[in-house]
Amino acid sequence: MEKIQILMSTYNGEKYINEQLESLLKQEYPNVSILIRDDGSKDSTSSIVGEFKEKHSQIQLIKGKNVGVISSFFDLVLQADEDADYFAFCDQDDYWKPTKLSRAISLLEKENPSIPLLYFSKLDLVDDQLKFLKHSQIPPRGAGLENALIQNIATGCTIVFNRAMLELFKSKVPDVEKVTMHDAWFYLLATAFGKTVYDEESHLLYRQHSSNTLGMANNKLKSAMIRYKNFQKTGKEKPFTKQTEEFYRLFKDKLSSNQRKIVEDFLYKRESFVNRLLYTMNTPLYRQNQRDTIIFKLLYALKSY
Repeated sequence: MEKIQILMSTYNGEKYINEQLESLLKQEYPNVSILIRDDGSKDSTSSIVGEFKEKHSQIQLIKGKNVGVISSFFDLVLQADEDADYFAFCDQDDYWKPTKLSRAISLLEKENPSIPLLYFSKLDLVDDQLKFLKHSQIPPRGAGLENALIQNIATGCTIVFNRAMLELFKSKVPDVEKVTMHDAWFYLLATAFGKTVYDEESHLLYRQHSSNTLGMANNKLKSAMIRYKNFQKTGKEKPFTKQTEEFYRLFKDKLSSNQRKIVEDFLYKRESFVNRLLYTMNTPLYRQNQRDTIIFKLLYALKSY
């Protein structure tokens, strides 16, 4: 049976880490190891993990310096087991259903293992007591490079990927300062050089609490406010532009001619107002929400994206 390794980054997660670790240990898929990197927690997180490690041999713990979530997850990927076939990103405060890994593996095993594969799924949004709130939306336009350049729809805690994807990542490790988030980078790689597998079933409880409000938009007003704030940040910091520049720097020679045109047009059509305007009228890039696509085009025309 093929082996899967869970890659978990922790930081000051003492409040929920017990529940999450218990859910990982209850996975029905039998061949599982757990690699945890503590990102310099100042609370009892690492000691809690250490106690679990003493009782369960499949758990490994790396006590690292505080380098931030992106670097922490990238370090986990670089230190992943050489004999594992699949890898799953894991957050410290969610709760996995027992079928989380077996479901992902069952879908991934239907695909060609020689190409980079990335599984991600729908979510059950729950409150801090794991009470169900709602399901996450199914991406209506689906995955694609044209989406990944300006949006990430692969929520990290749902992601499972194969060894070919791991090797692709390791072949050209990006500057973390240029990456939007670890899951966004993997989604971008998968849409460019591999295949994404989206699961319309949810096998994970995605906890919403005071330090994690992004997915909590359970009314139209709050959703609009979150969307507005996100686009404000995007317009100011241009995270997806920076990430695309880094992607192009590393993988320019690996892109097909069509992919190269898509990336280059996004990066370089912004040099003049006329070019920006023409580009927004014909761009193949899209976000899942049509209103967000319109906002993207407006911001691009104003040279704010």
